[in-house]
Parts: sequence; structure tokens; C-alpha cells
Amino acid sequence: MKLNSFGVCFVIGLSALSLGQGTPRGQKMELPPELKEIFAKAKNLRFSGTRTVTFVRAGRVDSHNEYVTKDGPNLRIEFAAGSPFAGQIIVETASERKHYFPDKNEIHEFPSFGKKQFEGFRTNFRGSRSGKTNFGSSNGGVIAGLKCTKYQLSDSQNNPMVQIFVEPRSGMMVKRVMFDPTGNIAGSYEFVSVTLEPKIQPGAFKIVRKGAVVIRPIDDLRRECKELGIPSILLAKKSGYQLENVYVRDIKGSKVVVQSYGKEDSRITVFLTRSQLNASDLKRYNRGELTSYVRTLNCLTLVLMGDQTEDQLRILSSQMSE
Repeated sequence: MKLNSFGVCFVIGLSALSLGQGTPRGQKMELPPELKEIFAKAKNLRFSGTRTVTFVRAGRVDSHNEYVTKDGPNLRIEFAAGSPFAGQIIVETASERKHYFPDKNEIHEFPSFGKKQFEGFRTNFRGSRSGKTNFGSSNGGVIAGLKCTKYQLSDSQNNPMVQIFVEPRSGMMVKRVMFDPTGNIAGSYEFVSVTLEPKIQPGAFKIVRKGAVVIRPIDDLRRECKELGIPSILLAKKSGYQLENVYVRDIKGSKVVVQSYGKEDSRITVFLTRSQLNASDLKRYNRGELTSYVRTLNCLTLVLMGDQTEDQLRILSSQMSE
């Protein structure tokens, strides 16, 4: 069974579930000093451990175990036997991320996700339209043998948005919980065992397999567009954004190619279809303050959605072509 686009986002820290909590446009977000210190420590963290990942889709709870090894910007994730993802391996360095699928003998290559390790928490910290969130810390108990501090972000009405449990001396994030708008848990991960400063096998952060087919996001875009009989329109590299993920969704009865782009702490999602499409049709993708811009190009509808101003999205839309 192949780990889908939702799962890929989930195993890097549940960031996909938090996209919609935006900051007032044009403003920079400031984290509390204690979180800045923790996140700085975590960048150089070296550990190995086992965690249980749980996410909820349409009321159904799915869980699986992962074996995680990290050394600074380098990351390796393997999936336990019995998991629907068993046999798949993810490795990441500062420059790239590779995901091996044994059933198809494919290696999917992506830009590095490392800078997004805490993106979900930072994004949620930006708050609601009013810019107000409640931040608090408390005793997080002992998780995987580590004494933790619990940090929680809530909206202006004190509805929980995200919780993280951190061992403060190392910056190790031992547990993370994301909540949906109704207050229910949308997803979580929790380490059941952790070894700090382990001995790591040389080559642990490489995937070299002769005969495997290498697939990049641009290859996914070309394949999906070819199947739908539409041109492969994408954002130019000069924009500074990298294509990170491509998939197809049914929206209002039509097939829509969804492209995800990123650079530093900025994100753009592009929706491409032959059908008529507007921002109101994409409510499920915009849970907060994201801006949208609609453009028609070669009889196709393009909707850009992101944390930029409408004028910035308009300029970016002019940089989209085959």
C-alpha cells in the first residue's frame, strides 16, 4: 500500500493539517522566546526512536508505527511490519527527500522538508483573523522516558488548535496533537521509545537502488495532466518556489490537478482544471486566512491560494506556463 500525499505530509509533523491558520497579511510572526530556543536546539537533534502515528479521516482512526532516526538535518523513517506502509523507506538531507516504494520499485524525490519541521506550530501561532491566540505551558508528564513540557495553542475562544510535548533540554518533540475546528483530534504522533545521541550506521540517510525508477513532482504533474488531456502548466523557477507535491482531486464533479509549492516559510497551492472553479469551491482547502486569485489560461482555470496578498498572487499567476 502506497503512502499517499496526506500521509507524506503527516509524517513530517502534521503540517498539512494546519495550513489554514493565517497571520494578518504582510505581518511577521514572533514565537515566544522559550519556543525559539527549543526549536533552535531541535535543528541539531540526534536520536533514534519508535513513534505511533494516528490520523483521522471521515471519522475513521488509522494508526501505524514508525522507526525514526535523526541527525541534524538528516532523517530516516521506516515503517513497522504489519503497517500498510511496511517496506517503504523515507530519507532526507538538507537538500532533498527520497521515498522508496518497494511494491513498484520507485524512488520519489522531493525538495527537503526539513525547514518545515515546526511549520504547523508556527502557522497555528499566527492566529485567527484578529491575530489573537492563547499560548500556555504546563507539566507534560513523562513520555518515552523523557520528562516533558506541554505547550498548547488555542484560538481566541480557547479552543485547542495544537499541542506539543517537548523534552526541554534537548528540544526533542516527543508528542504532537492537532485538533480540527470542532475540537476533535485530527491527528497525532507519540514516541514510545527514544534514544538520544545514538550510534548511527554510515549510509543511513541514503537510498541507492539500481534499477529503481526515480519520480519527481514534475513527473507526477506531467503524468496527471497527460491523463486528463490538459497541458502541464506550472510555476516558473524564477518565482523562487519549488514544486513539492502533485495529486488529483474531485472538486464539484470535476478532476482538478493540485500542485503544492513552497519556499522558506511561504506556501502556494495551485488548482488546475478545464472546469469553472472559484475560491468558494475550495473552502475545504482554506481553513483560515489564505488569499486566492483566479486566472484563465489556454481555456484552463487556475486558482492560486496562499499566504500572500492578492496582488502578489496575481504576479505569480503571470509566471505560470507550460
